[in-house]
Order: sequence, then C-alpha cells, then structure tokens
Amino acid sequence: MRLLTAALEGDLGAGQVGVVVSRAGVGKSALLVHLALDALLQDQGVMHVALRDSVDHVRSYYDEIFSGLAKAGRVRDKAGTMVAAERHRMIHSYASREFSVQHLSENLKMLRDVAEFRPKLLVIDGLEPDAAVSTVQGIKALAAKLKVPVWMTIRSSDASIPDAVWDEASVGIKLESEDRNVALSVLRHGLDDEALAASLDPETMLVLGEEGTPEARPAHTPRPTECTLYSGGANGAEAAFGEACEAWGVHEVNFTFEGHKQVRSRGRYELSPRELAAGDVSLVYVSRRLNRTYSEGSLIRRVLQTLWHMVSRSQQVFVIGQIQEDGTVVGGTGWSVELARMWNKSLWVYDQDQTGWYRWDGESWVPGTPLITSIHFTGTGTRYLTDEGRAAIRDLFARSFGE
Repeated sequence: MRLLTAALEGDLGAGQVGVVVSRAGVGKSALLVHLALDALLQDQGVMHVALRDSVDHVRSYYDEIFSGLAKAGRVRDKAGTMVAAERHRMIHSYASREFSVQHLSENLKMLRDVAEFRPKLLVIDGLEPDAAVSTVQGIKALAAKLKVPVWMTIRSSDASIPDAVWDEASVGIKLESEDRNVALSVLRHGLDDEALAASLDPETMLVLGEEGTPEARPAHTPRPTECTLYSGGANGAEAAFGEACEAWGVHEVNFTFEGHKQVRSRGRYELSPRELAAGDVSLVYVSRRLNRTYSEGSLIRRVLQTLWHMVSRSQQVFVIGQIQEDGTVVGGTGWSVELARMWNKSLWVYDQDQTGWYRWDGESWVPGTPLITSIHFTGTGTRYLTDEGRAAIRDLFARSFGE
C-alpha cells in the first residue's frame, strides 16, 4: 500500500472510482483485499461486494492475506487486529443472483438504518467488461451519494479498461504475470502506463524482497503445519492426498455425508443436510458445463455439493484425472475443476494419460510444475489412481515441503 499510495499520489478521494484490471487469475481479488484491509486497519468501514464468490470464499481471501501480513511482521497483535477489522467489514455476495447498483444502494441504506453501518470505502469484485460499462455510471453516482471512494475489478483478456469506464474512473491499476510473480502498473486515461519497480508475491500481494518478505523467486511455500487440505477422503486420489498430508504433518478436513463411502477417518467432517444445501446446484447446469449427462440421483448431487465445500474454502486446487479435448476433466471430479475456474482459483490437474501436470491460465491448459503455496488447498480426483498419479501427489508434497 505504501508503494501504491506513492504511485497514485495519495488515496482515492470521496466519490472517485478506481479500477483494477487484469486477465483471469492474476490477483485482482487479492489486491482488492489489500485496499480494503488498508482502510480496515485504520478503523474505517468497508463494504466488500463479490459478484462471483460466496461470502465464505471472500473471507478466505482476507484470512490468507492477513496471515501473510502477520508472517511478514506487519501486524503485531494478529488476533486482536483481525477482530477489530471484522467489526468494520461487511461482505455482500451476488454469486447466485444478478447484480444491480439499485439493489446494492438499497442494502446499504438498510445497513445504515438497522446496523448504523456507514462504509468509508466500497469495493466491488468480479465485473466483466460489458457489465462494467453498463454499471459504472451508477457506481460513480453511488460513490458520490455516499461520499466514499470505490475500487472495482474488471477481468479483461487484454488487461485493458473500456473507454466508457474511463469516462467515470479516475485511475486504474493493471496486474500482469511476470514469470510466477506479479507486475503492477498505474494507468491514467490517455497517458502511458507507469510500471512500478517491484514484483509482488502472487499469493499475498506483498512486495517481494522487502524486509520480512520473501526474496523474489518462482514461488514460496508455507510450513506444512500451517496448511489444511480440504478433500473427501474417498478411495483413490483423495485417500492418497490424505496419506501425504499425514506423512508431512498437514491438517486434513475430509467432508462426507450420510451414505458416502469414505476410507479416511483423519479430519472427518460430516456435512448436515443444511450444510449440503449450501452447495446445491442444478444438475442440468452441471451437465451443460461438463458436456455430459447427470441424472437426478441423490448420491451424485451430494457429491457435487461436497465438492463445493472443498473448493470454496481453498485458494489452490489440485486434481488427479484426465483432461478431455473440450478442456473439461473426466467424471464427477470435473465439477471441482469447473468451480475452481469459475472462482479463479489456482488450478492444477495431473493428467494420468499424459503423465504430467497442467495449469489453467484462464484460457487454456499449460504444462508446468506445481507447488503448494497456499495454506488452504483442495486435493481430489479419480478413484482409479495409477502409480504415476500416486507418485505425482507424493512428489508435489516433497517438492513443496521437502523430503
């Protein structure tokens, strides 16, 4: 934030709109959380509006980034500071409904009248370019009415801001992948981009190389005892992920439900019918996403609901399976891949036919070598695990945490 404030020549003013733009998966949401945390740590109220993510998913962003700040020595009283920040933050999700500025304005009025909540900063995450163009005038008018600055994110394949958005925006921030780190530029309409002379860590968005932060490098890994695997504990890939966790001292949460065959008891968590319903989804929609047919049988529905709980709590998703020609992954496991893509998670699939790891870069599958770099991650996949797939899981943990 010190770096950004200097480049922006101060913070956004009341009624002004700032835009964070990049391709999918580069770090817009994480940077938005930094902007929000900067206000929260000054005891200023923040309204965080998520257009694609659930409330729990947004909270996980705050938890992970706050943990990174604490490890870097930026926060002394982690627990007390986090509690104080929670008091000043409201998260509102439009993941299951259409976003409108009018509806948001009505909700803010209700929060003001009922809870006496008056934000000093509004952040809106998850706009596509067309949606940004159609809503930016309303967003600017709301910012002026509330007398607060607004930061919003736009996912753009060419990391550009539409001219119609520039008509209302004061400044932009562009994020671009640079090897495995993130480069940042300040944008002003009609002027050349101003690149900042620093690389950001892709997980925490902290400046690499500063005191208390990691030196610039391809990636960093947390200690295994800080990490939690979210999985299902089923036979095959999930059991192998669990065995690796036990060997390296990683915590496990293995979701299950009544009637589900689970081979691992470590970290077992049985979801109630109400909890399962939180991940409910139309099987017609799933069938269209995965280009295959699913019946309305109760078992497959509950499996898909369980995958929602696993992926929603994670920043990284590792899947063992087979990538098909249309880019989807074989079997019910493919839904975890689709969720990860919709929520812009860091997503890796080990293709047992190709015997290699592939990363989703927002547009296509790219071969690579993954590391566990997040404290919350999902490990799932096929029940028909090959020797190569088992070795890939073992090597992932050894590469990330050491032999």
